[in-house]
Amino acid sequence: MDVLKRIAVHAGGVARRTPFGRGRPGAARALEHLGHVQVDTISVVARAHDHILASRVPGYRSAHLQQLIARREAFEYWAHAAAFLPMTDFRHALPRMQRLAAGGRHWARADRREMERVLDRIRAEGPLRARDFAAPAGHRGGWWEWKPAKRALERLFQEGRLMVTAREGFEKRFDLTERVLPSWVDTRVPDLAEHAAWLVARARRHLGVFTARHARYQRHETGLGKAVDRALADAVEAGEVLQVAHPKLTGNPRWFVDADAIAACGAPISRRPQALSPFDPLVIHRDRLGALFEFDYQIECYLPAGKRRFGYFSLPLLAGTRFIGRADCKAERKQRVLTCRHLALEPAAAASDVEAIRRGLVDLAHMNDCAQIDVIRVSGTDARRAGQTARKLSGPV
Repeated sequence: MDVLKRIAVHAGGVARRTPFGRGRPGAARALEHLGHVQVDTISVVARAHDHILASRVPGYRSAHLQQLIARREAFEYWAHAAAFLPMTDFRHALPRMQRLAAGGRHWARADRREMERVLDRIRAEGPLRARDFAAPAGHRGGWWEWKPAKRALERLFQEGRLMVTAREGFEKRFDLTERVLPSWVDTRVPDLAEHAAWLVARARRHLGVFTARHARYQRHETGLGKAVDRALADAVEAGEVLQVAHPKLTGNPRWFVDADAIAACGAPISRRPQALSPFDPLVIHRDRLGALFEFDYQIECYLPAGKRRFGYFSLPLLAGTRFIGRADCKAERKQRVLTCRHLALEPAAAASDVEAIRRGLVDLAHMNDCAQIDVIRVSGTDARRAGQTARKLSGPV
């Protein structure tokens, strides 16, 4: 199992401190490798897309991702959720866009006449935000009470008629796709077999160890399940993918490993702990996380407070190939303090890991522009050691 863990960590891009380079070029390479970084609204620490890239790219800043959008090296659309994706993968967003443009069901529903009015304004005035459109008289607003123009913008975006040119704060600015999409982008719609083969190749690259379900995660094109199965069978026949033979990964579903990753997994792995985003590609498949790493993880921000065991936004702590705990953190940005409200240590954590965890929390503090760490509570050890650990981990960075 240790070999499979090593493959997964290397494929996930978190085995070394600088796997993709630094700054904006490193962010571009990391995005290309991962295939997407998930957008999320929660900002108790760095938002998911920034956190995922900062975990792999030293010197990364949020502005770098916006620069990739401005340079047309990345675009915003839907992967398994809202995400930033490399522009080279644009054509594989087309099947979903076409399905929705043909009337496919989606939460973003809008009046077609309103959609045409919105398009006319953007065509005439250039990129616009939702706030640039007035709400009708008597409209109350609210998260689930979008004004007609905002619903139209989102539907046009989902159908591929509009693209996001920038985010200002967290608000999207939209323009016509034909004015945003670079001329070099391949816009031929892939057939089902080609799309499935691409999904398998992407899973090989950024997961390393996976099942068919992981490869097609949250994609719902008709017939895609069987097409991915065929693509995997072709990859096995070609020697590109091997079926995993391990007691903990046998049965249904079948598990696969990227053949090229087996030789590469012998490279050294950094033991410095990292506090990963709950939406990090390494941990987003919870069943895979449990099977490979024996780490039972759930994000608890969607649970009522009384049902939370570890905290509102606990971050998985990875050290090498071990998950040694989770840290419920919040960046108090005005005070420049990273507060760890609950550090829950796993049985895999050793007393010698404490200093390493401190370095991982320092990295997280720097990511969030914090100058101080305050650890409030530690669990997973006896009371005396818990107090000592909290004191060791707290302090200026």
